[in-house]
Amino acid sequence: MLVELNVGGCLIRIAFDCKCYSRKVNVKHVESFLGMLGDVRVSQGALVTTKGYTKTAYDRAQREPREIDLQILPPDRLSEYQFIGCVWFWKGGAGAIVEPPKGWVVDVEDPAGPAQFSMYPLGHDRKSAMKTCPFLYGAIVPKTEVAETMEAIATEDERLVITRYPEARFERLSSASPEKRHLSTNMLLRVGHVDPSYGGPEYSLYLDMPKSVLRLVLLCPSGKDEIYLPVLEWVGGGAVTMSMNNEGNNSLTSREMNVVGCTLFPRGVRETILKSGDRDLTVI
Repeated sequence: MLVELNVGGCLIRIAFDCKCYSRKVNVKHVESFLGMLGDVRVSQGALVTTKGYTKTAYDRAQREPREIDLQILPPDRLSEYQFIGCVWFWKGGAGAIVEPPKGWVVDVEDPAGPAQFSMYPLGHDRKSAMKTCPFLYGAIVPKTEVAETMEAIATEDERLVITRYPEARFERLSSASPEKRHLSTNMLLRVGHVDPSYGGPEYSLYLDMPKSVLRLVLLCPSGKDEIYLPVLEWVGGGAVTMSMNNEGNNSLTSREMNVVGCTLFPRGVRETILKSGDRDLTVI
């Protein structure tokens, strides 16, 4: 099956191949599917199976070097495919497109809440992910007269947490990746040791925007920092930010402050924007 969607002049195509076999899908089936995707020039595919897949088949799909986003899903997880893609959300005159890591899904069920979206590994729901595995969520925070800078917003976030957990401790970090000496000047990274009930540290990455801040928070399982902290920096580093064109007016109106939304698009939308070379878009 081939699904086509036209989004703002960008044609998104996703191929589905359904296997009702008596055995697991193996690496040969994955190779065949990849060949078919290449032949018809489709960059996204879902291989659905009634019996699951071998570890070799799954590993082959994950290490595909070409620009093909291949997902292998058993039928009981097919409903989660709607959460595979890039999240596009906005608040207070600003917006951002954020892509999840491979094998993770995006949850946008509560876009008006403090967390406009969340991300977690495929096969979990929001509740189980928060308890047993890495859980990442994000939101856009408008700048105000009280907190008019990225640093001020981060400090206020810390104050609110310490009010609830007096023993909480926070520390600013220079980078999550060993090969990087420093973060970009428009980023702020910190770690918080909040409470044992968290099950591990809380990492927060802030990205500065003209009138807002993009805040990404990672709840990391204890002892898994080296695995998942670079994931947080990868997600933030690939974010595409957008600002409302409001020249001559440095403050947001109450109407702009209350405009909140969130939706999910296939990965192709984000890739098209990135290839344009314009990382700071202006939305009019």
